[in-house]
Amino acid sequence: MKLAVVSTLLAGAAAFAPSASNRASTSLAATRAVKKSPAPSTGKKNISFNTAENDTGLIGALPPVGFFDPAGFAAKASPEELQRYREVEIMHGRFAQLGAVGMILPEKYAAEGAFGDDFLAPTGTALEVFNTDPLWVGLTLGVISILETLRLLETEPGTRTNAGIIENGLYSDPGPEKLAEYSLKELQNGRLAMLAFAGQVTQELVNQTPLLENLSS
Repeated sequence: MKLAVVSTLLAGAAAFAPSASNRASTSLAATRAVKKSPAPSTGKKNISFNTAENDTGLIGALPPVGFFDPAGFAAKASPEELQRYREVEIMHGRFAQLGAVGMILPEKYAAEGAFGDDFLAPTGTALEVFNTDPLWVGLTLGVISILETLRLLETEPGTRTNAGIIENGLYSDPGPEKLAEYSLKELQNGRLAMLAFAGQVTQELVNQTPLLENLSS
């Protein structure tokens, strides 16, 4: 008897419930109403590279970046200013290459205890040298400043990146084509080193951890 009553109640409730098939068809209809046809493909990639012409006569315009001048310095500069910009870029790249190596080697020696336990203490990072050996840092920067001043006084604009290595017989003359290739490689390596050195300093300022330790962890 109870089963019959329950069945009757369920049947009555089901009579007032919305149909499941109606919900499905309504949902499908709504989906079809808002569905749009895919846009025709243009064949263009989401990433576009710099295709600006390099009319400066300077090397260094390589794919995918091309002639990298986002601030428009080259467009606003005179030929003399442009030549100076390139000289400064090359010199900064040379210093950055030395600086990148100069960050790693002292940290390696400090980890091995080559100069005592207090060398680059307590963090073991190269930036600790400003705290542990400020006198040597000052002397090093002073010597570099003197040498750079002498270089500027003894050279003329347009020749200040020439270290006289070939002229003094320290390296055999590779010829114009090979020399141009070496110059391009130096420029690109210097650009990479400037980014690397900035990343090294930023990383050590953030987590106070030696570079090699960060790479191994």
